[in-house]
Amino acid sequence: MIFIRLMKMKQTHIVLFLISISLFNCKEPFEVESIDFLNAFVVESTITNELKQQEVSLTKTYALDSQTLEYENNADIWIEDSSGNNYSFSQNAEGIYLSNQEFQAIENRTYQLFITTQDGKQYSSTQVESTPISQITDLYAEFITKSNGEKGIQVFVDSDNENSEAQYFRYDYEETYMVVAPEWTPTDIKLENPRNDELGRLEFDIILSQRLEQERICYKTDLSIGINQTSTTDLEQNNIERYPIRFLNEDNGLSRDRYSILVTQYVQGLEAYTFYKMINDLGSSGNILSPSQPGFVSGNIKSFSNESEKVIGYFDVSTVDSKRIYFDYEDFIDSGMVQPPYLYTCNIVELNYNKPFPFNDRIPMYSSVVNFDYNYVNYNGLNYTLVNPECGDCTSVASNIKPDFWED
Repeated sequence: MIFIRLMKMKQTHIVLFLISISLFNCKEPFEVESIDFLNAFVVESTITNELKQQEVSLTKTYALDSQTLEYENNADIWIEDSSGNNYSFSQNAEGIYLSNQEFQAIENRTYQLFITTQDGKQYSSTQVESTPISQITDLYAEFITKSNGEKGIQVFVDSDNENSEAQYFRYDYEETYMVVAPEWTPTDIKLENPRNDELGRLEFDIILSQRLEQERICYKTDLSIGINQTSTTDLEQNNIERYPIRFLNEDNGLSRDRYSILVTQYVQGLEAYTFYKMINDLGSSGNILSPSQPGFVSGNIKSFSNESEKVIGYFDVSTVDSKRIYFDYEDFIDSGMVQPPYLYTCNIVELNYNKPFPFNDRIPMYSSVVNFDYNYVNYNGLNYTLVNPECGDCTSVASNIKPDFWED
């Protein structure tokens, strides 16, 4: 969820300003009032036309010296639609509330979110209507040179909406990339039985063995951060063409081996589009808690228990479409692309165990392997070559489990 990802970024600021905005007419002036932002209630939910368990997130803003997101537990949550259906939610182990049954947003219906917290506070959203359907026509990548001379791979999206009333769009993406440890070897190293000899000098046993796990090729997934929106209201045709989603500089190691991006398009209503756009305009990072942001945008969720309470977040109903593509740098060799560097810096060290004290490297060798998980690369009869785990064991930075969707 977008607000959870934004809120996990480090904060350095405790006071925001409340901006009272009419989401139905963004030309109206707004007033600014200072509020204490700590422990504010944060609600986020976007239900879609996908048949699935829908999600609601309830959190609180957290202390500035904490990186732990505080979830609002044991709340009573349900959604009502204009056809009289009621969908209740239960909290899972990760703190997110999931609908007890799968359902999907239906065109021309309105939906309303209701919340009662464990201490009896009540909240509700406005009634929100499902948006028109729009599909991603094409998702593709090109090697480009920007106006500033920067070169890299640009991912674009197209969406043909000539037969749709969809005009407001928000995009996010999930990128998955292969991590191939460049200094991997099939040999593992362990240092055992550390001891001091009769003169107090460090000794230990060096055990070389075959690795038991596949630790050369891994996969890592990152989610987009920030708000990416566009609109067709100022265009002659109701189409999205060559809209930039993700740019990978030619030196970005994500495309070194194999890269995949899943782009999701959310069709928004004017009110939701205005809400997210105002957040984005007020903070260049798209972070509603950004210290550079001069204000906080009030969404469509209000407190029944305390009308003056400021609630962060938005309840939205969107139609969605997703598309995935794969590529790596070799797909753009004809355009001048070369293999980018590895994602992590490799620190390769050669250490000698056998030299007499004080000329040997037993202490740094023991520390490198035992304390910093350095990996074995080679032994030439004199020196042991070791490398930091990021470059010798991909599981130190990613997962060696291939995703079900992955295509080689």
